[in-house]
Amino acid sequence: MWIPLTAQTLLSRVTAAEASRLSTAAIDSGQTDALEEVAALVAAEWRGGLRRVTVVDSRDGYVPDEILPHVLADFRYRAFTRLPGMSGLLDDLRVAEWTRANQVRDNLHKVSVAAPDAAYAESAGSSGKPGPAVSDPDETSILGW
Repeated sequence: MWIPLTAQTLLSRVTAAEASRLSTAAIDSGQTDALEEVAALVAAEWRGGLRRVTVVDSRDGYVPDEILPHVLADFRYRAFTRLPGMSGLLDDLRVAEWTRANQVRDNLHKVSVAAPDAAYAESAGSSGKPGPAVSDPDETSILGW
């Protein structure tokens, strides 16, 4: 199942202390929707990697739940490093999670994810996969037909 990656997605999956500090830092930083901006960036990067190997959901910001723990580790790391006063929450466990998320993102061709609902699947033409080349540059069929 593909789900939207939003600030609330992250806030609902961190500790109460982390959620409180993230919310406060996002407001105190003077940035409007800082967490939503980070969510959009993270989702776009993961979707770009997935687009090379599978059809993605046509709705912006949606990611497959099969890799959600890794996407959230990336989101959390970026939020903690972007917002002021948050870097103290990056302990060894969080950094290790982010490192593992990067390994998964770099090897998405090895991960299986369910296709989005047919109503939301991007058209095959935008998947980014190269099509087969069955003709010479001069447009003459190499099959002799």
